[in-house]
Amino acid sequence: MDVKKDNAIKLIKNDVEKMAELILGQLRELENILSSEELHIDKEKLESFSKTEKKIDKFEIKISDEFINIVCLYNPVASELRKIITCYRLSINLERIGDIAQKILRILSEMKHQQKIAAFMDETSNMMIMTNNMVEKSILSFFNNDIDYAIWTLKNDDVIDKINRKMVKKILKKNLADINDQDILNNFFNIKTIVSNIERIADHSTNIAEASIYYLKGEDIRHSDISKFVSGLEEDTGVKD
Repeated sequence: MDVKKDNAIKLIKNDVEKMAELILGQLRELENILSSEELHIDKEKLESFSKTEKKIDKFEIKISDEFINIVCLYNPVASELRKIITCYRLSINLERIGDIAQKILRILSEMKHQQKIAAFMDETSNMMIMTNNMVEKSILSFFNNDIDYAIWTLKNDDVIDKINRKMVKKILKKNLADINDQDILNNFFNIKTIVSNIERIADHSTNIAEASIYYLKGEDIRHSDISKFVSGLEEDTGVKD
């Protein structure tokens, strides 16, 4: 056994896990904000979010360097190569989720809670909760070697897409031209932007699930018919709805 290679692979995986913990913390914070009746976000919270985002960015750079070093210095075998490639793919998608979370927080900080948007905020909060579950399960599918979590994530992406389309239609059906309050009008557009960004987070969680499947099954399912692949995996593993 090459001890140095083994330690290097353990290190990159541990760094991805630490990065994931930071991301999940950011997402839980957004979930709490959206679930609350007040949308007030103080300066301290904004600064804390920004500091964590910088840590996430540093992890992505570090993991990228570790990936290159392992490939160049230790000549990893197939299973090891799949693991470090998956770590690299996770870091890219986690960093992008962090960027989106930062954007959502910025939009929320510019909004004010109003009765006319209350129902929309409730639906947005539920969408955030579902998406956070997708991100968490996609990450766990890799670290726990759990193919079921990866399949669950892929199947729920369609649910999030449908919620997004439903929310956009509901906002478009609102006769925004008759709204004279500029704050309310801005809030509707902000909600639409937030919902679209939550859907993007869900998309990145499916990317993570696909990377996990690549690690666990040795199959790269990107740009393929996911529904057929999921059906095949469910037959092999006995996964149920």
